[in-house]
Amino acid sequence: MRSRAAAAIAAIASISLGACGGGPPGPPGLAFRLPDPVVVTYVMADTALMDIDAEGQFMQATMASAVTLGTTFARGPEGVQATFEVKDLAATVGNPMGSQSADESGITGPLVVSYDRRGAATVVSQPHLTETASQFYQPLSVAHGIFPRLPGRAAALGDSWTDTIRYEGTQGSGSVNALSVITYAVAGDTMVDGRSLVKITMKGTSESSARGVITGMDFSQAVTGSVDGWVLWDQQRGFMVESYADSDARGTMEVSAAPFPLGLRVKTQSRVKLQPAS
Repeated sequence: MRSRAAAAIAAIASISLGACGGGPPGPPGLAFRLPDPVVVTYVMADTALMDIDAEGQFMQATMASAVTLGTTFARGPEGVQATFEVKDLAATVGNPMGSQSADESGITGPLVVSYDRRGAATVVSQPHLTETASQFYQPLSVAHGIFPRLPGRAAALGDSWTDTIRYEGTQGSGSVNALSVITYAVAGDTMVDGRSLVKITMKGTSESSARGVITGMDFSQAVTGSVDGWVLWDQQRGFMVESYADSDARGTMEVSAAPFPLGLRVKTQSRVKLQPAS
């Protein structure tokens, strides 16, 4: 569902090299619309465990980040427009030989995205990112991956649909090209804090390539993997309450400091959760 791990992969590798149950409710259906309330807060948390193969010399590194996103919805040209503002960022990446951290001071301005009825995204504007911040916060990945694709109609238990999510462009000091093919299915409904939410499972494949400059080194990378997870959607209020995704990807990376390509395996976990109203 997401390619947020792409820049994190590069960040981790650069540091290593530097050191070396029932039917869902009825209408209004599973579709994007102006929600109620229109101002909410999400926390987006990612962790990654990376194995790096430098021609038989193996290294392991980790990444963890938590981003608090103030989110404001409004009517947009394609249906709904969302403005995401980073209120807080706490992120670290490293291995036993070194580490790096980032906070929200490296992000200036909001991410503005227009969504159609099914959740297909069009980026209106991006924030300005420092090189360090761009390793942990990737606006294009957030725009296209924070919310699921929906069928745009009422859906019954067991109904499924498949979507292709494709995007490319610049973000921060680099560029990304990503493709995911995800099959969603209505798994039933569940009660959370007294509200009935639709549970949607998702399963598919993803591939991404990225290039840019990190810690003074040119890099390029490509990974392909699997995605497995779920989403909780509030039909009555019209927005996502929570999502979880697991991914397991393999690929290669080239960095100007290394004379040969590096083998990569990256396991990531991503969770997005609506925060209680203050």
